[in-house]
Amino acid sequence: MTKGHVFVTRGDLLNFKSDAWLLPVDRRASPGKRWKERLPGLQEALETNNLQTIKNESAFALPLNVRDKASIPVLTAVPMAGISHAEQLLPRFRAFLEAATAAATERRRLTVESATRPVLAVPFFGTGGGGGNIYRGEILRVLLGEAYRHTDEAGVDVVFVFQDPAAFALAQQQRRERGDAWSSLGPSLLNQAKELAGIARDGRLVPFMGAGVSMSAGAPSWRQLLQSLAGAAGLELSEQDALGKMSNLDQADVLRSFFSDKFPRDSDARFGQAVAAAVDIKNYGLAPSLLACLPSDGAITLNYDTLFEAASKDAGSPRTVIPGDPPDDHTAASKKWLLKLHGSVDKPETIVLTRDDYLGYSATREALSALVKAHLITHHLLFVGFGLTDDHFHEIVHDVRRALPPKKGGDRFGSALMLEQDGMQEKLWGKHLNLINMKNQDAPEFGTNEPARRLEIFLDALVAHSSDSHSFLLAPHYGEGLTEKESELRDALLEVARISAVGKASSVTPVLHRMFQELGWEGPTSVAQTDE
Repeated sequence: MTKGHVFVTRGDLLNFKSDAWLLPVDRRASPGKRWKERLPGLQEALETNNLQTIKNESAFALPLNVRDKASIPVLTAVPMAGISHAEQLLPRFRAFLEAATAAATERRRLTVESATRPVLAVPFFGTGGGGGNIYRGEILRVLLGEAYRHTDEAGVDVVFVFQDPAAFALAQQQRRERGDAWSSLGPSLLNQAKELAGIARDGRLVPFMGAGVSMSAGAPSWRQLLQSLAGAAGLELSEQDALGKMSNLDQADVLRSFFSDKFPRDSDARFGQAVAAAVDIKNYGLAPSLLACLPSDGAITLNYDTLFEAASKDAGSPRTVIPGDPPDDHTAASKKWLLKLHGSVDKPETIVLTRDDYLGYSATREALSALVKAHLITHHLLFVGFGLTDDHFHEIVHDVRRALPPKKGGDRFGSALMLEQDGMQEKLWGKHLNLINMKNQDAPEFGTNEPARRLEIFLDALVAHSSDSHSFLLAPHYGEGLTEKESELRDALLEVARISAVGKASSVTPVLHRMFQELGWEGPTSVAQTDE
């Protein structure tokens, strides 16, 4: 078995798609109030499972049997007497990893997903009710180290899902300091991820997302969507076989006709509802979550689902959807936007699927494209989740090329992440796009089923190297996670913050305070920040 990978993202653990996840509990096997409020069926599951091993501490971790096919919560006990150093969490975290791996592997063995490796999701364990909040920096280093050890041995993937921006930023720095964090990419792919990260740090990278981005969360491909619609329309198997010989756009047109025959009174509404039902996925996977963490003001998608919007909101970067309802104050303040060229599942009437939709939508699409063409001239498009044979992809590239002025040395305006190498596609698109092949020859071979996983690892490296935040430097309780030089700098800056916060204010004081706050300082009311 090949090694697993440790991912880091920002988000909400309960909205993230995983096979198993860490649910912290006390020695009475009781989770905090927040978990019970967010999970309506949790109390019933706690009452119907035998939790004695957690209560008597004969085990530190216990998978909770749940009735549906949802992710498995693994009860993981925090030290009852509190935490005085990070190493106290190690046996408990190790117990979670082992129990979660066994439970998730067994579940996958019994399903059609047995060919893919389990994904274990982890919050910032031990820093809330666990009492380790004052040792956050030290705990982070310990948890990351144990996660890398386990993924190397067990071959599963571990995803740290942080809500605290300081934890996210420090985790990325600690991973960048490792020599093996992205070894599975090989030197060439890692260098390309770093190059794109530089573009992202400059604020010039614009993700352009196709169906492949949402498939990691269980959303259907185009073919699967059409098959789902054929089933909803009641087509016989012979009719479905005949339908499959047509182009995707023509298939959608024929299916709309079947809906008209079956539901003459409200066929359009029924058709839109059937599309929405097929793509309305609630939990986002790795790809949308990682893309939502990129420092990019703009993003574009052809997907109907709302996974990227949800992931962006959970990552602390809510986006204004175009076209859509007016944003609230919080979303507007983020100044980030998402252009949905083909409509949205939460507004079925906007969905563009059939050939008639495309022809009738041309004028609208041109108007929406005009909103971002000036933006794209100075930016770099990152195509993710597309096949280069897709007609929609051709239309997009054609529109963007027309909008861009000629460039010396060629007219490349973006990069496309590809699952496999295709010499003919390189001939066709190489002048316009940097095609980044996930089957790069200098990268270790994963096997035939995992090019999509390497793409996710590539996105993980891209996000880690584009993270330019140092909000952990002055944040309370992160001192133990810093290097010696960083600790010295932290002490000096906190002293400047203390001096600037007392006495008569200078005109430079607000400038200094804005800088300190970007580094995690909590303001003049907390000038005596320590890690004790």
